[in-house]
Amino acid sequence: MDRNEAEYKKYAETMPWWCLPYAISTLPRLTAMYQAHGMPHLVVIDAKNGSTITTNGVDCLQEDPVGQNFPWRPQRVVDVLPAEYMVVENEENEVFYPLSDLDDKYLLLYFSAKTCSLSQEFTPWLVKAYNILKKQQPDDFELLFVSGDDSVAGFYKYWSEMTFGAVPYEDQDARRALESRFEITSYPQLIMLGPRPNDDADNFGDRPIINKEVRAVIENGDYITDFPFYPKPWGDLCKTTDDINMHKCLVVFHEGGDENDQLDVEDAVRDAAEEYHPGDEYIKFYWAFDATSALAASIRNACQLGDAEDELTDVPVPTMVLLDIKNDGYFYVSDEIDITPETIKSFITNYKSARRGQI
Repeated sequence: MDRNEAEYKKYAETMPWWCLPYAISTLPRLTAMYQAHGMPHLVVIDAKNGSTITTNGVDCLQEDPVGQNFPWRPQRVVDVLPAEYMVVENEENEVFYPLSDLDDKYLLLYFSAKTCSLSQEFTPWLVKAYNILKKQQPDDFELLFVSGDDSVAGFYKYWSEMTFGAVPYEDQDARRALESRFEITSYPQLIMLGPRPNDDADNFGDRPIINKEVRAVIENGDYITDFPFYPKPWGDLCKTTDDINMHKCLVVFHEGGDENDQLDVEDAVRDAAEEYHPGDEYIKFYWAFDATSALAASIRNACQLGDAEDELTDVPVPTMVLLDIKNDGYFYVSDEIDITPETIKSFITNYKSARRGQI
């Protein structure tokens, strides 16, 4: 990742391990695959099958400098959850219950902090969604706040705005362990866990991680019918919290379309996603209609599609793109402007014949 080969050679001389060649062609792909968005970044890979053990090796090494727990395989979720959780009853009394009381329920964990502006915007929506869901299925799930606040006073002030339980602020070990286990690097984050299996042979007795991107579900208003929020293969690019660097993405831009045109495109994208059978290749399907979206604008710019504002003044036509950032940052632009499930699937099948570029 050095700026020039001279710096690379000087730096590599200080290391007793093997080094990849400078500016190797697969570097963009490796950077995206292993989420190397900041330096230093240490990834541990299982040499037997090539699977990723952890992308959080820097923190693991700092916490375990002699490698006593190497290769730092993630702990089971049930082993880092707190022994107790707390709720407020009768509007004033704090009551503690064993977390094991929730073993048969779905469990949502809300990582948030009052000092985070995005958290302040999202929390009222989450409270509303929780209250609605609790009326519909009161015995199926629970939601716990995992505080990232800097003080006990800050925790209680923020928690008072919520109607659900919390991991006790005093249990700092549990809060830190949960943030490490789920690799929480920013707020807010909302994660759905499945019930704990009755048989320890099932998923090693651990709660399954159903969805680490539930925040987008709440923001999109899909929570009423979609519980327990298994990930969908489609979504709104302008609202997503997905990491689009980690898989291929089909995006249809149509910021200038009227409401009916945009609904037709959205329906076509959803239908194509549901009908697509990926085999060994996972693709996430998106639509993008918000001309003010920073993410959509950056992708438009990277793919040389022009400014979304231009579509608002010219005759608006949709633009379909396949992003393959994980594989050396390539993208493919379709000439098709009639967006249907069939044309979307045809583009996916034949995308390599479309105009290609590299981010």
